[in-house]
Amino acid sequence: MATENRAAKDGPRYDVAISFLARDEPIGAALRDRLSEGLSVFFYPRNQEELAGTDGLETMRTPFFDDSRVVVVLYREPWGKTPWTRVEETAIKDGCLEHGWDRLFFVTLDGASELPIWLPRTHVRFNYEIFGLEQAVGAIKARVLECGGIIEPMTALKRAAIYKEDARYQEQRKVISSYEGMAIVRDKVIELITEINRLCDEIRADGNTSIVVGSNTGRCVIRNNSISLVVGWRQPYSNSTDGCSLTVAEFNAPIPLPDSREMSFSEPTTLSETTFLPELSRAREFGWVAEHRRSAEFLSSATLADRCVIQFLDLATRADRGEVEPPSWRVGSGHF
Repeated sequence: MATENRAAKDGPRYDVAISFLARDEPIGAALRDRLSEGLSVFFYPRNQEELAGTDGLETMRTPFFDDSRVVVVLYREPWGKTPWTRVEETAIKDGCLEHGWDRLFFVTLDGASELPIWLPRTHVRFNYEIFGLEQAVGAIKARVLECGGIIEPMTALKRAAIYKEDARYQEQRKVISSYEGMAIVRDKVIELITEINRLCDEIRADGNTSIVVGSNTGRCVIRNNSISLVVGWRQPYSNSTDGCSLTVAEFNAPIPLPDSREMSFSEPTTLSETTFLPELSRAREFGWVAEHRRSAEFLSSATLADRCVIQFLDLATRADRGEVEPPSWRVGSGHF
């Protein structure tokens, strides 16, 4: 296609193009901010589960095929399996076959994801967990130089453009604390709890009947006969999300289900607790970030639900192995 021959005639439009899952948009944004100080960067936050038609597909394909000197992949599963990243993966593979593998800078974000089978075994992978943001920025800049790029000095106009985009995003983030934002976040809480229930029902249908799940619109309990995981929404004000949070807590005993009349005869211990805050991604999607890692990872309600169920199963496995101290017992009743 004519668009895919442009780079050979005029040189690539971008120094770097970044491909990422929606959940890793904050890492991509941090890379974009640092690399944009001296390089031109293609970084496009969007809802990666929706395709925008043929024109959108071509727009997304071109930078990854031949219109960037270096293509950066922020990799963890299911990258390459969502609609958007599948398009980008195909363009990246085609581009590497056409122009060589040196243009690919492959960043692994976790050690658990299985690498794509098409990635050459000799290709160097950058481990983000070990080396972090700053070393990634330096390594990408070095790759751009190796591929014939030039690191331009920051100019006032370039810095102003970066500032304008960031200021626009920060202004739009204020919707989180508005009445409109409150309604959206409440829907996201319900979406999260609904998805947890669905996943647990599937697990039970597959024969694991020891799992019990119960919920209302703001609280969900997953438990078996020895441990529990509780997801709870806290909202101090009825007309705002200021001060609100979502907690995911592990306990060493069965916790009464929401809105039930169950009695507890033990003093459960909180084994761990993580707080999540509502966030608006640069793709303008509502989701969640861990309170202590606000710049690290954006999670949709579906992704967070999956993590909660995995966390419960991990806790149940530890309990079955005798690695969880049982609670102290008492006579009486109570609710967490």
